[in-house]
Amino acid sequence: MVQDSPATRARILAAAVEEFSAHGLAGARIDRIAEAAVANKSSIYVYFGNKEKLFAAAMDRVIGDLSDAVPLTEHDLPNYAGRMFDYVVDHPEALRMSMWRHLERPSAGPVVTELYERKLEAMASEAHPSGLPPMDLLVLVVGLSGAWLTSSRDLLAAEGGDPYSAERLATHRAAMVEAARRVVDGV
Repeated sequence: MVQDSPATRARILAAAVEEFSAHGLAGARIDRIAEAAVANKSSIYVYFGNKEKLFAAAMDRVIGDLSDAVPLTEHDLPNYAGRMFDYVVDHPEALRMSMWRHLERPSAGPVVTELYERKLEAMASEAHPSGLPPMDLLVLVVGLSGAWLTSSRDLLAAEGGDPYSAERLATHRAAMVEAARRVVDGV
């Protein structure tokens, strides 16, 4: 039986995203990735070289999927924050992989600096009511979009109820988009 190389590579990459998002680079195990991908362990090394290169490829996939699904709309930052929140709620591996990247390998994965540079240039060409520098404005809006999901469960449970229920997430999303609007508008 001939192996389907693109399909095998795709299964390995999907399994790697799951493994790295759950355990980080240091805690991830190639054996578990191979088992989840229904692939030979040696094929991981053939396709990706080593564990660090596989982590970088997994980051490329996660960031690429996020960028495709939620393009940065510099002219509508509050709704960008809302769409980003929706995406990370539906794809928690994106936020987890990003956090692992910052903790373990800040330089691993895709370089999206050029994308951000273009967006910051577009933002700088407009006057924003907030008066904040474009970089600071973008960092604040992106931070708002992930704040709920990076907050302590103890904090989120303090008001009672399920902090991850659809109703509670919708309430927070509305509050977060409004907060982003106020930051952008300088209110």
